[in-house]
Amino acid sequence: MTVYEHVMVGANLALVTGLHGRYGWRITALAAFASALPDWDGLSILFGGQAYARAHRIWGHNLLVAVLSGSIAGIVEYRFSPCTYLQQRSARWVRWPSSALPERRQDGSWLGALVWPVTGAIASLSHLFVDLFYSGGRELSAWPLPLLWPFSNRGWTYPSVPWGDMGTTFIFIAEMFVLYRWPAKARWISGATLIVVALYVVVRGWLRTGIP
Repeated sequence: MTVYEHVMVGANLALVTGLHGRYGWRITALAAFASALPDWDGLSILFGGQAYARAHRIWGHNLLVAVLSGSIAGIVEYRFSPCTYLQQRSARWVRWPSSALPERRQDGSWLGALVWPVTGAIASLSHLFVDLFYSGGRELSAWPLPLLWPFSNRGWTYPSVPWGDMGTTFIFIAEMFVLYRWPAKARWISGATLIVVALYVVVRGWLRTGIP
């Protein structure tokens, strides 16, 4: 999956669970960010191809680091609200809708505070889950994920959708237009979108031997 697709998976997870209705737009932004977070190890490309091969889909793409990084992102957003800061700073260039106005809809209970790191961790784990199925392609071998790293180097992969496939991208683009038209039905739209994406992965996996 591309970063855009990972972001949309995270955002949809927050929308379908209705978290945005209780905690505001910030928790949707958190889920979107955390779902793309494991790709931080891709920055290793700045240090050359060998560093990239050693780090990408390893350092950030394992259960331990994904949970920790997603949880930390949730704690930071809950405590310091960087999303609100960025929204305020961009207000001079972007005309935000009323639903995205600065807010701090915090639940002061320990359970309310726990929602944020848990949301970040689950969104981050969603990245690993989908990467198990989006792998390989024509003249490209699958890239297993070392989910138990650094305790084990064993890799897992179930290549169903090849890299570069645009099907999921088009599904999420279509969803954005539908959400814009019917924002009040965000939970139903996001749920239907995730189901369509899941069905697409299943069908693509069945047909992969015939469609490179």
